[in-house]
Order: sequence, then C-alpha cells, then structure tokens
Amino acid sequence: MTKTPPGKSQLAKLAHAHKPTPRAQTPRKEDYVEVIYELIHEKGYAKPVDIAKNLHVTPPTVIGMPNKLREEQFIVHEKYGGIVLTEKGSSMADEIRAQKDTEGLEHYIDTRTLGLLARLVEYANKNPQWWNQFQKHPENI
Repeated sequence: MTKTPPGKSQLAKLAHAHKPTPRAQTPRKEDYVEVIYELIHEKGYAKPVDIAKNLHVTPPTVIGMPNKLREEQFIVHEKYGGIVLTEKGSSMADEIRAQKDTEGLEHYIDTRTLGLLARLVEYANKNPQWWNQFQKHPENI
C-alpha cells in the first residue's frame, strides 16, 4: 500500500487507507464510525454519499450500515438527513483513534512502554483540562 502524502487531512488518509485492494473486504462497523467522525470533524456533517466516497464503496452499499448503527445506538440518522454520532458512537470513535495512535508504534516500542502510552492517552482523553494545560505549557508538567 502506498503512503499518503504528508499534509493530508485525517479524512483523506482514511479514504486512502480504504482504497480497494485485490482482495477487497467490506468495510466494518468501526470503519463507518471512524469515517463518520472524521466527516463531522472536517465538514460539520456526514451523509451516506460522503461515507461511500471515503470508504470507496457505492452509495447503495452504504444503505444498510447506518440502519445497523442506528439500531445499535451509535448514530442518529433521519432519512435523507445528516448523520450524527451518539455518545456511544463518539466513544467508539475515540477508542478507534486511540488504538490507531498506538498501532504504528507497536513494532518499535517495548510492550510495557506501549501500555503506559495507552494509559497516558486514556488519561488525557478523560482529563481534557490537563491535556489543554500540557499543550500550553509542557515544561510545567
């Protein structure tokens, strides 16, 4: 798989990662939630046609998954309207992002260190005021 050029948005990176391969797989529930999260983050809304574009599937392919995600209370989706993540969906997106943040490191860092980094990310997610303070003044922490 080719690398995404530097400077691309997270949504562009996801779209690149989901480009079909010779042994194409159907996107999973987590893929949909992650793309919905990034669409909302970048555009302010998510629509099935945008999800299809970023997952490299046809719009009709996307039809069934929002229904499943709605039934499982990951999203709110009115027919012909935008899609919004519920608290449960946002939580799943946060977990996916935290996991992806650490996935690339697992080949280069000791597992104990990786575990500590995962705990740090979890702590920062649960304590946004701490994270904001850290970003402003990392030398004081």
